[in-house]
Amino acid sequence: MNSTTRDTPDGQRPDPVLIYGIHPVLEKLRAAPGDIMEVLLVRGDRGPALRRVEQAAHREGCRVEEMDGRALDALTHGGRHQGVIARAVPFAYGTFNDLLSGPADAAADCVLLLDGIVDPRNLGSILRTAEAMGVRRVVLPKDRAAGVTGAVIKASAGAAHHLEVYRVPNLPRALAALRERGFWVVGLDAGAPDRVWKPAYPARLAVVLGGEERGLRPLVRRGCDYLVSIPMDGRVGSLNVGVAWGIFAYELARQRTGAALPPAC
Repeated sequence: MNSTTRDTPDGQRPDPVLIYGIHPVLEKLRAAPGDIMEVLLVRGDRGPALRRVEQAAHREGCRVEEMDGRALDALTHGGRHQGVIARAVPFAYGTFNDLLSGPADAAADCVLLLDGIVDPRNLGSILRTAEAMGVRRVVLPKDRAAGVTGAVIKASAGAAHHLEVYRVPNLPRALAALRERGFWVVGLDAGAPDRVWKPAYPARLAVVLGGEERGLRPLVRRGCDYLVSIPMDGRVGSLNVGVAWGIFAYELARQRTGAALPPAC
């Protein structure tokens, strides 16, 4: 997904986003090199991976500068940059109308909606799994939720560059609009009696994940057609939201490829 610069309400350009780490920068160079203002590389001897980044940057016509490692540390506030940072235009979110403008009778389709994920590492992990499992569209709330920052891009290993991400002011209304477009809405909820493998998921599906602390909000939960849970036999009563999404995404992929359930342990 390409980004475009957008003016802030006072007419000034927003600050560039810092994309750091070898894989996130390489993925940005592959996905949208025109968004990159410059690539900052650590000064001194560089290993094969950083040389690949440098070669890709030169190949795409990006400006390349060298910096001391401590200067790179300061820019990322201690984030693990692996010797490379790309200054890029801010991540451009799609409008929800763009998502709804697709054909209502499209074949198998899945949209992921996140109800207040605040940890950048969790968001990055979720985006990485979504891209790996072929879920290309993700909806985030505008308020009280993490956005796509450099830290999120790093945690996603650059997968965020290949997704369409939308921000909406009201998630329950977004769910209602998707239902009007023929989507069925399933929410992951630890207290639901139905297990993730019990329903046969429809072709057009909207999946909702709750926030780290509170899970699905009541209004969002009421907007779901059905709720499913992941059974657990251990003493810990919950899973990290990124792990839960990975389990559900695997089950969805298993159903859509017609694979059989694995044998019980």
